[in-house]
Amino acid sequence: MQIVKKDINNDLNDKEEKRLYSNFIYSIKTEVSRQMYIKCLKYYMKFLGVNTLKALIDKPQKIIESDIKEYLIYLRNQKKISYITASLYLSAIRKFYYVNSDHQFKWDLITSYLGNDDTDEDNNDTYESSNNNNSDLTEGEQQDRPYSKKEIKQMFNAAQDIRVKIIISLMISSGLRYGAVNILKTGDLEKIEKFNLYKITAYRKSKKFKCYTFCSPECSTLIDTYLSYRKNQGEILKSNSPLIREQFNTNDKLKVNNPRHLTLVTFRSLINDVLTKYTNLRKKLDFDYENRRKEGRNPTMLTHGMRKYFTVECTKAGVYHEIVEKMLGHQIPGSRRHYLIFDPQTLLEGTAECKGYVAALDALTINDENRLQKQVKELKEQDNYNKYIIDKKMKEKDEEIAKIKQAMRTITDQIDIMKNELIAKQTKKLGKVKKIEDDFKKMESHLFETEIFAQKLDEVNQKREEIFAKKGFVTKEDEELIKNSILDDIKQNEPGLWQTLSHQQQQQQ
Repeated sequence: MQIVKKDINNDLNDKEEKRLYSNFIYSIKTEVSRQMYIKCLKYYMKFLGVNTLKALIDKPQKIIESDIKEYLIYLRNQKKISYITASLYLSAIRKFYYVNSDHQFKWDLITSYLGNDDTDEDNNDTYESSNNNNSDLTEGEQQDRPYSKKEIKQMFNAAQDIRVKIIISLMISSGLRYGAVNILKTGDLEKIEKFNLYKITAYRKSKKFKCYTFCSPECSTLIDTYLSYRKNQGEILKSNSPLIREQFNTNDKLKVNNPRHLTLVTFRSLINDVLTKYTNLRKKLDFDYENRRKEGRNPTMLTHGMRKYFTVECTKAGVYHEIVEKMLGHQIPGSRRHYLIFDPQTLLEGTAECKGYVAALDALTINDENRLQKQVKELKEQDNYNKYIIDKKMKEKDEEIAKIKQAMRTITDQIDIMKNELIAKQTKKLGKVKKIEDDFKKMESHLFETEIFAQKLDEVNQKREEIFAKKGFVTKEDEELIKNSILDDIKQNEPGLWQTLSHQQQQQQ
């Protein structure tokens, strides 16, 4: 009830008025939407000239429908607001009547009065009148579009406040809504050293809107610098400390350690001041004090143009469409929202089949200096990697050579062993052969001696027969003479046989 304003209801004690107001604001899910819907409803009440919420419902259904149609025509023809803005105004009105009235309004018919942003009229006066605030813009520039990279760089360099630099860099590299950036806390950031960037958890406490995204290394460096400055001023950073806080007096220790988030008005003003005061990227529009809104519009939405820049650059870099949608915090349509759930690492690095956030880092980096530093770092890493590969290959080559040498030594040792074994076997074999040859020689010698001895015996018998034939008998003297004659012949002509006979005679003795 703290956001109830007197221009909505001057009598806060009116129970009916409180009921209508409570029904309206508590049916809106987020604080940002709540503030916006209250503002839109106030515009509608001012158009009708009523001061109480009860006056909006104390009318017949047809009168209420007629008022809404007339209001939509007024917004389209008199205020020249866009179709999207008019739809927002109608959403606030529809929400109010939905929670506070039993009438079955013909919303499809009412919605048709929104019109569209196109026109079929070719009258020059009408064209010039409808574009009186954008007369010097080209046709392409008159359309709602994202900021260009050149414009992003220009506003980034023009910003003097580091908080504005962080806001610009954070919004174009993360894709967050400005309402999400405004409420970020230091605990919502987690440093990923591998890429020198932060993983950001937006709407941490919301089950429906919680999402993960990332910021560029350039933005990460700015955040680190900003947080270091706050620490140096004596601020004790906690997990619930605002990431971007209001300005504070460094001499006031109470203010230093009681940080507050930037309000949405201050948040937008910081960006708008850079665009209007220090660059020519955005025109300062005249303010309609009667309706408390600016007249006309610029070709780019103040903060949403950065969110669109993120979407376009990620898509151009080939980041998987559903990954982009998840980082933007969009709900994937249909049943796929319940099954297509990416973990933060997949959102960041992607897979072999689909690219992740890192594929768009170069496009989401603003300054060429930071981009060049990144390229130099990558080249150094590549050079170090190449050197590592060369050293690794050389080491592997040396190890292979050492293994080959060791293998050769092993083989050589085995050959030597085999050679020695072979020589030993051959030597042993040769010894056996020699022994066999000697045996054969002995046998041959023995056979030869036996043959000669047999011949000598034949000679003995022959001489005995000759003596017997002459005398008719053989005496012992004759036998002794024959024996001595044969032995003398053996001794003179057969020394080998004589040696054998002598050896046998000695053994017998």
